[in-house]
Amino acid sequence: SNTVNSLSSTVSVAVRSSATAEDLPDASFAGQQETYLNISGAASVLEATQKCWASLWTARAIGYRARQSIASEGVALAVVIQEMVFADAAGIMFTANPLNGKRDEALINASWGLGEAVVGGAVTPDSLTVSKPNGRVIQRENAEKQMMTVRTESGTEEQPVPDHLKNKVVLNDEQAVELARLGTKIETLYGMPMDIEWTLAEGEFAIVQARPVTALPPAP
Repeated sequence: SNTVNSLSSTVSVAVRSSATAEDLPDASFAGQQETYLNISGAASVLEATQKCWASLWTARAIGYRARQSIASEGVALAVVIQEMVFADAAGIMFTANPLNGKRDEALINASWGLGEAVVGGAVTPDSLTVSKPNGRVIQRENAEKQMMTVRTESGTEEQPVPDHLKNKVVLNDEQAVELARLGTKIETLYGMPMDIEWTLAEGEFAIVQARPVTALPPAP
């Protein structure tokens, strides 16, 4: 609580869960525990922290562990508090292609606003495939992006994407290659393909979460 009390009331943070059982080789726990964005003030941060801990014991989380034959007694959860990045765009990157198993391809999903719309499946994002050895985009599918997660005074909410952004490309090729290179560094650090959540704010990328890719097809 001393650390939380030291936070300025003007600093907004993201409160994220990190469970010990998250993302085993054959089971992804993405979305099973809660994340709270744009939280400010010690009381609100403590409340969000408690909710994160409690999310380990929701019916959804308990049921998922039961289906994966994971004993709840051995599961613990840490809470990560990060300074909030108010992203212009955000998304997910896989440092190996989860569609075909190719380890030399990165797959990037990108949309406008904060990343929760992408992670939660509320928007169909742009999809880009990057050849890691060649450093170039080899496939691109641009989506009509309908919804985005935005900051509000009390947290976040989903809003319609402005008309001028719906069909606009979120990442150009140069940005996609830069992001893939960053992903390769993280993959090398962990020694395995990674599932990464990223943001883009004022032209700068930030990594907000990284975990092993699960259920990856065999390399062709």
